[in-house]
Amino acid sequence: MKRAAAVILLLLLVSEQVPVFAESKIPSVEQAVHRIQTVYAGYCCFKAAFDQLTVNVSMDLKDRFKGTMYVRKPGHIALDVDWPERQKVVIKGRSYTVFFPDEGNAARGEIPPEVNVEHFFGFFANIGDLDRNFTIEFPAKAFDESANLIFLELTDKKKPTSTFRILLGADRDHYTIRRAIIYDALGNYNRFDLSDITFLNSIPESQFQVAPGPAEIITPSTPRNPKQSDAD
Repeated sequence: MKRAAAVILLLLLVSEQVPVFAESKIPSVEQAVHRIQTVYAGYCCFKAAFDQLTVNVSMDLKDRFKGTMYVRKPGHIALDVDWPERQKVVIKGRSYTVFFPDEGNAARGEIPPEVNVEHFFGFFANIGDLDRNFTIEFPAKAFDESANLIFLELTDKKKPTSTFRILLGADRDHYTIRRAIIYDALGNYNRFDLSDITFLNSIPESQFQVAPGPAEIITPSTPRNPKQSDAD
């Protein structure tokens, strides 16, 4: 059965269009969140290169995927995966489609209710409600001087007992999100790094469509990797 991406977290890197927040002192959590919201408020859409590392700790497995992602508020997400195998992933709300252009096949399904969509999409698809949807704190290591990142840890405000948490890394000058690491209860995680972001005034609907193919209901996991990657 094909392993396919039903849940992929989408994040940004710095572009020339975003402001610089020049300040010597360390911001508070509230100030950091406000600056992130300010950067994202002016655009409906963006595209960026992504590099995803998926780690299953218990099985000692690593997969890596690279490509281009497209985001349009409030919930349209598309990923053109070009390595290690071509795939197009489209997510609209809880529905997802994964198209394999080299095979002409498509897999479709619904994200099951037990998968907390807000944990994966809420902060990004609705930056304006970041502080209303999540409890946000500085983690134990809040700053990475070498990467110029400030980190925020997000947990579900509506479901405090939820086992998911997200670690966001925002650029300390531009307050765009350059890194995200999603952890589950077992310590497995997905790490996303983005680059070459371009904010856009619109993205056509065609970018969020795939060629027709036979329907196959599958369990969401991660993009299919035809062989074990050499990810570190």
